[in-house]
This record gives sequence, C-alpha cells and structure tokens, in this order.
Amino acid sequence: MRSWNSRKNAASLSLRVLLLGPRRTGKSSAGNTLLGRERLFDTSGGNASTRASRFTAGRHLTVVDAQGWGSSEEVVPRQEKVELLRALSLCGPEGPHVILLVVPLLDFTESDRRIVETRMEVLTPSVWRHIMVVFTFGDLLKRRGRTAKEHIQSGGPALQWLMEKCCYRYHVLDNTKGVSEVVKQERIKTGSREEKKNDQSLQVRELLSQMEDLLEENGRWHFSLHMYQRLEEEWSRRELQLRAQLDAEVRHAIKEEEEEEEEEEGKVKDDNEENEKKTMEDATIETMETMETMEEENEESVKLKADCQHNGRLVFCPIRGLA
Repeated sequence: MRSWNSRKNAASLSLRVLLLGPRRTGKSSAGNTLLGRERLFDTSGGNASTRASRFTAGRHLTVVDAQGWGSSEEVVPRQEKVELLRALSLCGPEGPHVILLVVPLLDFTESDRRIVETRMEVLTPSVWRHIMVVFTFGDLLKRRGRTAKEHIQSGGPALQWLMEKCCYRYHVLDNTKGVSEVVKQERIKTGSREEKKNDQSLQVRELLSQMEDLLEENGRWHFSLHMYQRLEEEWSRRELQLRAQLDAEVRHAIKEEEEEEEEEEGKVKDDNEENEKKTMEDATIETMETMETMEEENEESVKLKADCQHNGRLVFCPIRGLA
C-alpha cells in the first residue's frame, strides 16, 4: 500500500469525505479523529448534518458528518432523505470522493442490513463503488482477543452481504485512543523558521491511505448523485433501445420463418394439385383408351357376325349366342 505522503501532487489536492451511519455508532467521534480535533462534531447524537475542514497530511480534508439515521427498515422517512441529500450538498457541487459507512464492531443483524440497504437505495446502487466501511469501537477487538478479519469471518450473512457490497474495503477505528494521539504537536526548526507539524496517529494515516487507494480505483471520480442518476437514465434508455432492437429482430426472424413455412406449404399444395391434375388426366386417358378398345372390339364382333351370316354355315364365332 502506498503511503499517503508519497502521492503525486498530494499537496495540491483536496479530499472530501462523507460520514454515514446510524445514531450512536461513534460516527461523529470518527470525524473528530479524522480531523484531529476533539469537539468539531457534536457527539451527543441527533444533530443536523455538519461540515468541517482541516489541512492535514498534505491534503485539504473536508469531512461531512451526516445526521445519523433511525431504525426504520422498509421505508426511509422523508426527513432522513432530506438530511441525506443535504449532507451530499455540504460536500460541494462535485460531491464526496469517499463515503465512510460507520458500523460498530457489534453483531450486524439482518435488521441492520435492511436499514443500510434502504438508505443506500436513495443514493442509487452506484454509491457502493465509493463506500468504505469503518468499524468503530475498535477497542472491543482487543478485549475479545480477536482480529477484524476473524470478526468478519464469524459474522452472519448480513455482515457478509455488507462486505461483498463494498468489495471488502474496511478499516477499524479506535476512537477511545483519543484525539490526544492525533493532535500531538512538535516544533521543527528549519533555518530561522519554526513550523508546527501534526503527528497523526497510525490508524488515521492508514485510513487516509486506504481512502486514497479507493479514489485511485475509481479513476479519481467523485460521487455525484445527479451524475449517476443521469448515467442510470442513459443506461436505462440504451437498455430499452437494445431491447426494442432485439424484439424487432426476433419479430423479423419469426416473420421470415412464417413466410418460409407458408411458401413451403404453398409449394406442397401446388405439388398436390399438380399430382391430382396429372392423376385425373391419366385416368381420363386410360378411360378413353378403354372406350376406344371396346369400340374396336365391338366393330370386330359385328364384322365377324356379318361374315358368319354371309357364308351360311355354322362356324365358331366369339359372339355370344352364335354357333
């Protein structure tokens, strides 16, 4: 993994991060840890979406702490939708680069899965390519003597679903380490100047590095709800167009097949009619030939009878009744 400070042109770039998650999950505390300040975001819970910025690790880091959502599983309340869209707008017109979905290191149930799924549907399915899961209450792992990987592997189907949706991008954050680790300062003297340098905690540096990796994976594209909505509309339009084209081709193929069948049936019918006609003609010819033969035999019989009568003597005659 490349270090955050070694990124090309890192100092000239900004990073916009959106924090999402339920209430009472350490989401606001995670924002404070990221920015290295203890009271930037109110951790009492239930507050409106808030934005805060700070120049850190060679980046201008902007964090938006979205209002925590409730426990409704099937329907997202209107006020939650409003706050969710408002949090997006606080990220600026271009939207956030990375979305951190905050999940406590507790049992992630099927109910939790449905709650997350309904909220993400508001942001369109494309939002998942920009999401990284941040597990809070990281101190619980130490108490249990487990690793994050073991926690995920032992999790149920709901947690596996979450990991698959975000392509197993996750980070464990221990907010109990306190901001004191993040805000330690030391003075470095360069020539006749003194500069202040933030000594960020290792966990924050690692999280920033992972976010940068995710940004690189997405071609440095930010998440824009309107952009993805337009893309989905375009994809839907193309899908309908391709489907209509496919249907037309299928109909054309069916029509050609039906025409070939009709042509074949017509050819068979013509052949049958021709055969019937020929049969009738053959029968007529045979009948005429039979009649001609009978007439010839009749003429021969009459001639033979006349000859017998003319000679005046008894002779064998093939005519019935003559002897």
